[in-house]
Amino acid sequence: MLTGNHVNNELIKFRRRVTSDFLRKSRFDPFMGSAPTSVIIRMADLESDGKQLNVPLVTQLSGAGVGAGTLRGNEEQLDSYGMPLWADWARNAVANNRAANKESSFNVRSTARELLSGWARRIVRDDLVDMLLSIPSSTIQANRFQSPGNRVNGIKWSAATAANKNSWTTANFDRVVFGSALGNYSTTFATAVANVDSTNDKMTAAVGSLLKRQAKQSGVDPNNPGVYNGRPKITPYQIPETDQEIYICFLGSRAFRDLQQDPTMYQANRDARSRESGDPTKKNPIFTGGGMVYDGVLYLEIPEITQRLLLKGVGAASIDVEPVFLCGQAAFAYVMGQMPRPTQLEDGDYDFVTGMGIEAQYGVGKIAKAPLNVSGATVGDLVDWGCVTGFVSGVGDA
Repeated sequence: MLTGNHVNNELIKFRRRVTSDFLRKSRFDPFMGSAPTSVIIRMADLESDGKQLNVPLVTQLSGAGVGAGTLRGNEEQLDSYGMPLWADWARNAVANNRAANKESSFNVRSTARELLSGWARRIVRDDLVDMLLSIPSSTIQANRFQSPGNRVNGIKWSAATAANKNSWTTANFDRVVFGSALGNYSTTFATAVANVDSTNDKMTAAVGSLLKRQAKQSGVDPNNPGVYNGRPKITPYQIPETDQEIYICFLGSRAFRDLQQDPTMYQANRDARSRESGDPTKKNPIFTGGGMVYDGVLYLEIPEITQRLLLKGVGAASIDVEPVFLCGQAAFAYVMGQMPRPTQLEDGDYDFVTGMGIEAQYGVGKIAKAPLNVSGATVGDLVDWGCVTGFVSGVGDA
């Protein structure tokens, strides 16, 4: 008879290195910077002290001047506004005791430190996504300094009332697009978004070009050619180290899928791109699924837009609708109060309990401007400074 092993004598091994679930790096990072030409401006003014940061916004002079006439008394008034922003705290920690740590198959402390760093990156990325569809406000965001806090300035779309959405849609009439036609617009958001259908209003290169034209025509009265209407003009992003102007479009996974399948976009990537030296599967977006460029717009997929901002059942025939965001310079702000720093539990039951954490203070928000001479701006007064928001079909895969 063969001798078997007692279950308590069988060898069990555990890897010391822990495998955690997937955490994708943020695709917003290349477009964040301290320069006012960045899509997301990183502002460090609150790092030393302060409760509130006002971002000064000044539009270009738009008057016709006086020529040889009398200038005194006919000077043009500067149109300026200070957009207020607030930061909030983001904190998390992991604690255990010496008994559990001693018997663990992996190093709890080193694993916790790595996971806390990942949590800090994720929470910033998720806040940036929520910011994209937030409604600007001149008052402190809800739940600031409460648990779990709120670092998104303005009103999150998930918390916005129908009146909030209508006011934002009305204030941004020249920088919101519903589907593939400007005629889908209505000052009532629910009416406008219900015009988006699953056939004509998928994300395509043509829709992207329509968003771009809206951005280029911002600040100009459509009924009076050549006459500025005093509204902010969206400035295209300029690629560093070149003089090439481009707009950046952030899309969710469903909109990006439809854009990839658009015949115009597919043909452009297939036929118009230069032939890569070496292996084309490493660079060509047809194979890599990476960012696509067409007609002066760089399209980047942000999967979290679908995960966090998909509008369920609001379109024609109750289809899902997904927002897309065509951005120029200074569209958003990232206000830093404190860079992420590691923390630890100071007094944990005579050193038997140990804990480590991470904390940061920051705020994110749309940059928006109120009309001239409006000091106490309400939601209906504020106009998005550097972003055109589109709403396209977001039907899921069958």
